Amino acid sequence: MKVNMSNLHIIMNYLRGTYKVLEEEWQKSARSIGLTQAEQHVLWIVHLEKEATITKIASIGLWDVSTVMQVITRLKQKGLITLMKKAADRRVSYATLTELGEQKIQESYDFSYKLYDYLEDYSKESEDNMEFMKQMMDFHKELNQYFHGSEFIDWTERTSKSLKDGS
Repeated sequence: MKVNMSNLHIIMNYLRGTYKVLEEEWQKSARSIGLTQAEQHVLWIVHLEKEATITKIASIGLWDVSTVMQVITRLKQKGLITLMKKAADRRVSYATLTELGEQKIQESYDFSYKLYDYLEDYSKESEDNMEFMKQMMDFHKELNQYFHGSEFIDWTERTSKSLKDGS
């Protein structure tokens, strides 16, 4: 199948433009509480999991294990995460948040995302926009299912529900 370079060009650049807005806002959010984007992401994963192995964090965060280890080391030095081992299997380390780590999670609730605000406002403009947003979310779910698999989708859906329920 021959690639339509014009369509590929549009898709790649529009998605990259959207990603840059998201990345910049996420970085600002993290900086506002004294963290990097990766550190904040790891904290949220551990917060939502209560405890998580390095491998699980890497899988959910879409990183290499070595990257997660570097981020965990920094978070430990900042007093935000501890690593523990369970008696059943001393080979596996589990990350848990410290009290200070939980405080950072609470602080991160205060940041406002312009991209999210734009999408919320857009969806409220009309029923058609609301339906389009639902279709877009479904499309992104399918896209991520294809590229990242069920574990990523299941985690995202499960933790989204826990955030909705306030747990």
